[in-house]
Amino acid sequence: MSYQGGQAPGNGWAGHGPPNPYQHGRPQISPNGAPPQYQPPLNGNAQYWTQNGPAQATYGMTPRYTNNHPNNGYQQTPPSQVQQPQYISPAQLQQQAPARPQQYQRPSQTFNPQSTLNSPSLYSAMLPMPKDSSSDTAKLLISLAEEYFDAAHDLAPAAALAMTTANVETYQKLIATGLGCLDTALKRVRLAPRLEANIRLRFAAVLLEETDNSMEGETALSKGITLCERNHYHDLKYAMQFLLAQFMVKKNPKASVKALDGYISDAEAYQHFSWVYAFRFLRATQSLASGNLTDNHAAVYHLRAIAATADQQGDKAICVTASLMEALAYLKTPGPDAVEQVQHQIAAARAHQVDDSCRILQFEGLAHILDVASSIRQGNSANMMQKLKIMQEMMDDSLKDHAWSTSSDIISVPIKRTSKSSSIISQDTRMILGIGNDGGDNLMMTFLNKKDAYSISLLLCGMVLLHRNSGDQKGFRYLSAGLEYMEDGKMPVKTSAGLLPDLAARRRWRGLIQCYFHVYIAFCSAGLADWAKVKDCMDKIRMTAGTFEITLKGPLECLTLYLTGAYHQGIGDFDTALQIFGNQRFHLPSTKSTFTSFDEQVERDIALLAALNTLWILQEKPRQDPNYNAVLMERLRPLCEHHPNKDIETAFYLIAATINTTPPTELFRIKGYLRSALGGAQTTGNTQFLCITLNVMCSRFFSGVVGDQAEKSAKAASVQAQKSGNVLWMSVADGMLSQCYDVQGKKVEAQMALEQARISAEKALPDS
Repeated sequence: MSYQGGQAPGNGWAGHGPPNPYQHGRPQISPNGAPPQYQPPLNGNAQYWTQNGPAQATYGMTPRYTNNHPNNGYQQTPPSQVQQPQYISPAQLQQQAPARPQQYQRPSQTFNPQSTLNSPSLYSAMLPMPKDSSSDTAKLLISLAEEYFDAAHDLAPAAALAMTTANVETYQKLIATGLGCLDTALKRVRLAPRLEANIRLRFAAVLLEETDNSMEGETALSKGITLCERNHYHDLKYAMQFLLAQFMVKKNPKASVKALDGYISDAEAYQHFSWVYAFRFLRATQSLASGNLTDNHAAVYHLRAIAATADQQGDKAICVTASLMEALAYLKTPGPDAVEQVQHQIAAARAHQVDDSCRILQFEGLAHILDVASSIRQGNSANMMQKLKIMQEMMDDSLKDHAWSTSSDIISVPIKRTSKSSSIISQDTRMILGIGNDGGDNLMMTFLNKKDAYSISLLLCGMVLLHRNSGDQKGFRYLSAGLEYMEDGKMPVKTSAGLLPDLAARRRWRGLIQCYFHVYIAFCSAGLADWAKVKDCMDKIRMTAGTFEITLKGPLECLTLYLTGAYHQGIGDFDTALQIFGNQRFHLPSTKSTFTSFDEQVERDIALLAALNTLWILQEKPRQDPNYNAVLMERLRPLCEHHPNKDIETAFYLIAATINTTPPTELFRIKGYLRSALGGAQTTGNTQFLCITLNVMCSRFFSGVVGDQAEKSAKAASVQAQKSGNVLWMSVADGMLSQCYDVQGKKVEAQMALEQARISAEKALPDS
């Protein structure tokens, strides 16, 4: 969930212009999340929660709209040079069908609107204007601008699927022409102050959404803010300040922070609490987007300030929003206390949601998603399964509830209307603060649509069930179902008009989530020693990344690289596996260090797993080096012992109990390691670790031993291996059971167990 404001102001300039017959705005939504009657979101760079921490989608490949001409980019054309044109509808520019996919890039040269302003369709704007025609001319230019914007937004869904040069250029030309109309109205027409302020707001909003031209946008807003202050247009002034902070954060985040702190202070002094909420949410969102731990603390500070103000004003829905965003902030924070803080904020949000006015379906879904995610991080198996079941029931019920749209990502959060609301909130600020059907104020925010949120819930289900037991294939089925929702669109979504940068960013985000589905399906297959499926998933990850122009970096890169090493280890190509696990991406620090972001902690954890895999590979006799084993174990000990992730600690104890070191590990220490590994596996309910631990115990203490205890141990290891579904460990366990039967003189049982071990071995390594 992020706060970038809602949708941009479209038509209906506060009574100053005629209604636009080409409007394709979204229908109005009520506080419970029904589809809104607003234009597309103000900032196309919507951010989403993911497994990669919070899931974020950013879009920076937008056309530029700048002034290159010495006369502010618009050369006056003498009337004698204007030819009488034949008007061409913008819709006719959309006739070319989408072709092959292509990355949406900035034009190689700065896009100059000079040519579009001299186009025949705008001939009337370039002629000398009589003074008494200013009002009609302004209305005409506004209507023309909105027509071109609507035509571009109608083209955007098709262009986002096939980013051909022709489609992108057509879209850019339509947007630039619309901007030219607004700019001409500002520079060539005498406007009423309110109308001029509205045009400046719309002009800057489109520049923010569609271009990288921060300078022109900031100039327009600075002039607009001065105009609003002179005429006491408080609503428009706040909206312009909101946009100005978004412009500033692109090139100078510190300047944006300073500006927002000033806006917040002013709004609090005048007790304009609705705008205090808006500015603080924007401030918190910008801090969370940086990924820096210090900025994360700043986000928490502002979210708590929002909750305190909302509690005093009785805005319970705002309290819910702030609590859930704070839970999201803590979920991205490394440290042992983070999970406890997440649970505290979820409880605070649910305490307010008992009130019907605060029951926003999207927030209920987010609370369940955060609850399951925090339980995965905590590693409590029983907790995970209980919360997973509740989340599944809620998300299944939401499929039948139309209050949560499958296409719109806009939700409105109700705010109590005060006596001051009429001067600070209007239809002209509806992209940030709007007025609902009930006459109340609404804070506009962006969140996942129902289809995307449901896919995330399926990803979490697959992760939990994979962690619990990959052998029963339940996790695999959930992951496959979620991948089908993302790829094939089994839940139909009506494609609606929108911003091309926004639609392209959402498409790229969905591609990123598909990559994570493939990653966890690969882990499911690795747990079953199905290495052909692992290889197929790795190929699909790279293919999906190429299709959606996704750069494999950060945690996704580490996971993909680790999977590649695990694949080569699984098929017996140890040299390649060691080379991959020795990659610079898996470099370990010399001492235990603090993390500046949650992504760093995830990457460090994957590096620890790579080092543990390396140690086990080095136990092959030709590669054994007891001295090196001892040195590497001492490096890993402070990083793995008492690790927040119980599974990493369990893996370390298993390695410590099995490797050869100089001097040899004492027997009592080995028993202690195995006891700790068994306790960790039981705590997290990890079937794979239980299987490995029991097999190691059987091999270490009962190999060649005659007696009931040895037979019970071998049988328990075999049964647990069957539960895990891993054919490699099934082969190992049945082989040890066969030896146990053999030393006790049970030749028939020994032969049966040996045959079963051979069958499993052939499945695990068919080419060996």
